[in-house]
Amino acid sequence: MYRITAMTLSFAEEISHWSYEGEYAIYSFDASPETLDELLCGEYVACLDETERLVGYFCFGKSARIPTVEAEPYEEGWLDIGLGLRPDLCGQGRGRVFLQAGMAYAAEHFACPSLRLTVAAFNQRAIRLYRSCGFRFLRTVTHKHSKAPFHLMLR
Repeated sequence: MYRITAMTLSFAEEISHWSYEGEYAIYSFDASPETLDELLCGEYVACLDETERLVGYFCFGKSARIPTVEAEPYEEGWLDIGLGLRPDLCGQGRGRVFLQAGMAYAAEHFACPSLRLTVAAFNQRAIRLYRSCGFRFLRTVTHKHSKAPFHLMLR
């Protein structure tokens, strides 16, 4: 159903304009040169649907981590995965298949079979999805800038 491919400037520009509503706005990007640089750093990939339309992205490694108040909460031995579904597709029951596509990509392209993700503590919709896909709670950390709580989850 989904195809994961290299991040391009065109995809990065589209993602940089995505805007999420309400409390999910913390996941919004801005169209700054720094955002484009991050999306094109080599740790992001684009996810396309069967019509070749961009539906989301995944990132792996340090790009999937957040800056925290706690010193070094990210222990070695885990592959960090981050993801974003296009805002107009959120809340439609697409998350499980989308996440499974990213997990399959990680299994195929990285030597580490163990995944870790970081999710805003308020985001119960995502937490339910992650639990249903085999992730378990590890600990809560505090975002360095917003001071908001985030959960680290392992699979």
